Amino acid sequence: MMGLMWYLMGMGTTAALWGYLYLRRSYRLGAAANAVLLCTFALAWLCIGWSWGSFAEGEPQSGAMGLMCFGLPTLVMAVLSWRNLISPYKQA
Repeated sequence: MMGLMWYLMGMGTTAALWGYLYLRRSYRLGAAANAVLLCTFALAWLCIGWSWGSFAEGEPQSGAMGLMCFGLPTLVMAVLSWRNLISPYKQA
């Protein structure tokens, strides 16, 4: 089960890199946008690893807390960075 988690996290990392490269081509990303995107990715990676590992080890309460403590801030950071730092700077 943990091997599947690492495989899927590697695929997710590759997809996130492709998404970042697409964003960089389509939008003017400043230093703040790059920093927030990096933090968002790191927090999402931590959320998935923590929660999946906790559920795989039979600790569902720890997995749920990982989703709340790491997943919710990830979503908030992603939405706020899109609305304030990325979307207004679309390239022509």
